[in-house]
Amino acid sequence: MSAGKCEVCLEEKLKLVTCGRCGNRKYCGAGCQRKNWPTHKHACQPKKQPSWILKITIPDSRDPQIWRTLVCPDGATFQELHYAIQVAFGWAAAHSYDFVARDPTAEERSVADIRALMQHRMALDKGEHRDFGPRQNFIRIINPDDDKMTDSMHAYGRKHSQTPEKKADKVCVGEQFNKKEWKDAEWEYMYDFGNNWGHEIEIIGRGKVDDVFECTSGNGHAIAEDVGSMSGWEELKNAYRAAQPDNEQKKKMHWFENSASNFDPEGLKERESYVDLSIINALLRTSMDCTD
Repeated sequence: MSAGKCEVCLEEKLKLVTCGRCGNRKYCGAGCQRKNWPTHKHACQPKKQPSWILKITIPDSRDPQIWRTLVCPDGATFQELHYAIQVAFGWAAAHSYDFVARDPTAEERSVADIRALMQHRMALDKGEHRDFGPRQNFIRIINPDDDKMTDSMHAYGRKHSQTPEKKADKVCVGEQFNKKEWKDAEWEYMYDFGNNWGHEIEIIGRGKVDDVFECTSGNGHAIAEDVGSMSGWEELKNAYRAAQPDNEQKKKMHWFENSASNFDPEGLKERESYVDLSIINALLRTSMDCTD
C-alpha cells in the first residue's frame, strides 16, 4: 500500500483520515482536519447519494388505480418533490399541500367524533390551538406559501402540537427518508385540503446518483382538478362510460375538456388508464429547471 500525503502538514502516511462530509480531503489525523476546517468548509459539499425510487399511489382511486413510479434525487427538497408529483399526476398546482411521516404505532383518531372536531374548529376561530385527537405523525412538512392558499384553512385537522413542522423548501428528501427514528414511517403527500387528494409514498429502492427527477412507470389518467373529491371523479368517469349521457353528464364532460384547470380536450373515453411518460419527463425537465 502506497503512502498518502496529508493536505495540511504534507506528511506522508499509510492511513489517512478522509473528510466524512465530502470525501475529497485527506488528513494525517483529526488535528489537521480541525485546523483545515475553517478554510475547507466553504468548499465542502456533501457526497451525492443514490436517488430514491418511490411508488406513489392515490389509494382511493379505483378502476383503474392511479399510480406513478418516480425517481427522486437524494438532495431534492420536499418542495421540489411536490412539483414533481404535480407534474407526474397532472395536477395544476392550484392548492396547498403537505407531507407527513405517519407513525404506524400511533393511536387511531376517531373520525366519527364530530363533536371533538367542531370543538377544535371553534377553538381555532378563537385563536386557541388545541389538539384534535392523538398525535398521528412523526413530522409534518408544509408548503412555505401556505398562507397564500385559500384551502389552507382546512388544514386544522393535520396540525398537532406534538408534531414538529418544517417548511418544504428547507428540508431535503434524503435527510428525512434516512431517519433511523422513523424508519417504519408511512409517508403521505396530501394535495388540496378541500378535496383531500391523498397520495401514499412507498420507498421501493435506491437508484443511481442523479440530479434529475424521472417518472419510469405509471397508470391512470390525471384526475380533474376541482372535480369534487373521489366521488366527483367517479361521476365524471361514469359520464364518459354512459352509452347515452344525460344533460348533466354532458356538462361534466364539456367542463373537463374545456374549463378544468388541468383540462384534457381529448376527454376520458377509453382513456381512463392513459399516461404518457415522455410528456411527463419532458415537463419534469423543464419545470424543475424553473425551480432552481
